Amino acid sequence: MSDCSRRLFDNQYILAPTSESVDILAIGAHPDDIELGCGGLLIKAAREGHNVYLYTVTKGAVSGDPHERTEESKKAAQFIGAKGIWVDNFPDSRLRVSSELINHIEARIDWVNPDVIFTHFAEDVHHDHRAIATATLEAGRFNSNIFAYEIPLTRNFEPKVYFDVTDVIDDKVELINIFWSQRTKLYLKSNAIKGLAEFRALQSRLNGEVNYVEAFDVAKLCLDNEFRLRKVHPEKPGVKLDEDEVQEELMHVLHGQLS
Repeated sequence: MSDCSRRLFDNQYILAPTSESVDILAIGAHPDDIELGCGGLLIKAAREGHNVYLYTVTKGAVSGDPHERTEESKKAAQFIGAKGIWVDNFPDSRLRVSSELINHIEARIDWVNPDVIFTHFAEDVHHDHRAIATATLEAGRFNSNIFAYEIPLTRNFEPKVYFDVTDVIDDKVELINIFWSQRTKLYLKSNAIKGLAEFRALQSRLNGEVNYVEAFDVAKLCLDNEFRLRKVHPEKPGVKLDEDEVQEELMHVLHGQLS
């Protein structure tokens, strides 16, 4: 993590430097949601030796061919350097908070045992995004740290945490370009991605030190006595899937190899 990134987190009373690796689970409703919301942070985290896992709940069939979009998601996970990705088969644009959705998210949480979870913003305009945000909070009720990311169309978003992505902003643009099937959408254009990140850098009041920022809201946060993210892995009830079950049911990427 760069010195600037540490200062950004520290100034928001969130994170002090740590030499320990962090297990991260990012959850999104559709292919490209995670990458738009926190792709820069995930790229940096993976490059610095942290363990990144992705869970996309639908194949995005409403906006394109589901097979093509799934393949794009897998390629994006490899570009990030993720340890694993699951692309589930819930119905696009028809997500509802249900025991089934909560159980599926909880199963991935139990499998990864993450220190940090990234998910959608609870007041997002897209009802699928709101459903994922609510279901993640329920599924992650035993977890210590949950942050909400934004995408370019998110409204009423008032970030509490800023993360410097200046050194990977071009990588983030390249990451989003992997989703070629969505290339006509204006919010996926490089100027939209960079424009939002530049605005958040200005908003962070650290403009001049950083040029591009990803911003997050805090859904849940636990700090230890040194004001660092608290890493708690409690014994808890949950819906568990073993590795063989996960690999058989869903697309899974481990160590950069497509299964």
